[in-house]
Amino acid sequence: MQDVANDVKPIDRPARGHEKLLAPAWHTMLIVSLAAASSIAGALSTRRLPTGRLNHLPTYFASIALEWALAGVVLWGLRLRGTSVRDVIGKGRAGVREWSIDAGIAGVFWIVALTVLGILAVFLKQAHLQPDAVRDTVAKLAPSTPIELLVWAILCASAAICEEFIFRGYLQLQFARMGHRVWVGVLASAIVFGFSHGYEGWSGMLLIVVFGALFSVLRLIRGNVRAGMIAHAWHDFFSGVILYALAHHKLIA
Repeated sequence: MQDVANDVKPIDRPARGHEKLLAPAWHTMLIVSLAAASSIAGALSTRRLPTGRLNHLPTYFASIALEWALAGVVLWGLRLRGTSVRDVIGKGRAGVREWSIDAGIAGVFWIVALTVLGILAVFLKQAHLQPDAVRDTVAKLAPSTPIELLVWAILCASAAICEEFIFRGYLQLQFARMGHRVWVGVLASAIVFGFSHGYEGWSGMLLIVVFGALFSVLRLIRGNVRAGMIAHAWHDFFSGVILYALAHHKLIA
């Protein structure tokens, strides 16, 4: 626990005065703009997808390339200010014991997060915001063959690493330093995270804003992004596995 406390000290407490930003402010706006452009492009392309079995591999590989390209732009911005990647993702030992602890915490977090999102989905349905449409959209992108399932696993791992680095690492801390408050980083990074998933529609983006805020809190508690990466990866992976199994048994189109 001492390591976690040490991790939080330099990066997660409220910024005081004019603490050095991780990267230039214009670079942060560039990242936000790229995330918005990607979201719009994803929303437009998903609307054109027909139902039924498709070859998802080009989409998967394009998504992997896009994730790592955006992470690369973040790395470039960090280098402009001489910021260490370790200062962004959080310090602390990463041995077997630490990863095991993070995996256990990620499991508890996942259950809590799914409960919160389930309750929110009920309220959205009552408000006629059609949260069920999110499931239909995700089903269009779910793997339908064994090879797609394999690439889906790679995509999930890639998204977990890159998105936690970008949103809970870079943007959360950068916004906190810009606003001189931890909650500013949590809120702003969660909003950008949610609205970067335009392909899931308005209700889906709202759910993901809340999901992102929960991930941000987890990052604050742990002092690093490891548990978030684990929870993020297996949430996406098991969602795809469930949809793959349902399609395989012809329970969904």
